[in-house]
Amino acid sequence: MGKKRYKEKDVSDSMTKALGIADLLALKTSTESHYYTVHKRYFSDEKLACPACGSMKTRCSKVVKRTFKDILWNETPAEEGEEQGFKVFDLTFYQTYLRCDGCNNSVFPEPIEFGDKGCRYTNRLSDALADGTFRFSYKKVCNYFGVPASTASIGPIMRRRIQYRESLLLPVSTPKKLGIMEAIFFREAHPVVFALRDDGVYCIDILEDSSEETVVTFLRTLDANKIDTVYIDPVDSIRSAAATTLPSAKLVVTDECILRYARNAMLEIIHEDGKWFPVKFRDAVLTIQDKHLQSEYDRRRIRDGMKSRPRLKKAYDSHQALMELMSKGWAHDALEKWAEELPEDLPEFDTLIDVIDLFKQEINDHIESEEKPPDFYPTALQAVCEAFKEMPHCIFDVLRARCFLTIAHDTIEENGTKYRLGIHTTRLTQNMNEISKNIKEAREYGL
Repeated sequence: MGKKRYKEKDVSDSMTKALGIADLLALKTSTESHYYTVHKRYFSDEKLACPACGSMKTRCSKVVKRTFKDILWNETPAEEGEEQGFKVFDLTFYQTYLRCDGCNNSVFPEPIEFGDKGCRYTNRLSDALADGTFRFSYKKVCNYFGVPASTASIGPIMRRRIQYRESLLLPVSTPKKLGIMEAIFFREAHPVVFALRDDGVYCIDILEDSSEETVVTFLRTLDANKIDTVYIDPVDSIRSAAATTLPSAKLVVTDECILRYARNAMLEIIHEDGKWFPVKFRDAVLTIQDKHLQSEYDRRRIRDGMKSRPRLKKAYDSHQALMELMSKGWAHDALEKWAEELPEDLPEFDTLIDVIDLFKQEINDHIESEEKPPDFYPTALQAVCEAFKEMPHCIFDVLRARCFLTIAHDTIEENGTKYRLGIHTTRLTQNMNEISKNIKEAREYGL
């Protein structure tokens, strides 16, 4: 746009006060639906240091027009049960770019605090969008505020608000027993870290991926000397990360994990070979032990359905045999024998076969341990897995925010200092299921 073209007489004091953004001056050309602004330093001789070399030999090179969407909330508080009113409007900011004479004439923009680089929303509007997206569809929230639902903007918007909410979290209280389970979310695995305590299972965090670097980075936030046992999912990177950062802890693969992997394999086969299977709630009915079925009618319908599905029947019989085996006293040798007897046309169980072979030590450590995970541990993990399965698709930042930053963490006081335990899985899954329902039922944001 060229060099400076405004003078101090072009500033409107009343519009500047109404806008209420520190360091911004509103011009007299502003209206209630469109504010035109410059930075306070626009009219000063303040020198800005070059971010590249630190030189103060900088001068105005050009002024570029940037347009944002912004929001103002009504000053009058809303009545109980009512929403607070707001106004969304356009904000044009004339941003100065400076040239440094000290380092090859590099050009850089003046720093601003009311909006992030590359974002077309001011920080206060992006925060409002992020707060809504924690519990509702991003598109629904954008429609509510009357702004475009750009998928390119959701990442920066959410990350900013996530960083703020994370800054409010207390430090973690390190438990004696830790669990690391991979939750599958639209074919991507996200490690969920749990603390096992006497009164239940608490979710400490949800990690972006299972890489050794990611897991190590998280585990280093804990006090390694306090952890004596880690219940891991049989993933090489998780095992390696835990062994590196928690050298004195015992790494264990539990019966819950083995049965979960078996159930997941069984579900794959059901979805492939069990279409139109003649029972209600087929996933649940075909993955529990036969002796726990509530009626003989279900058993008969299962037998009838298996007649025309020979591969499904092989899988069902093998899965039933494994559950029966593990419901009693069992040893690793028995698992190996079960794996050897699996029919060859059930490749869905190959991952579990590898687990039995490659994680023998961790499985035996579970078998030989006198202190087993509490009875509520398998139920808690299964509930979390089911809640993940019901969550609508979204990027990881949004997923983690919805699961982890929309609900108060349980806390404990230790030696006069307050720490967080995490989120009890009962409250976590209730919260996740409520958010999923909000989005799937396309509920109006704010109602």
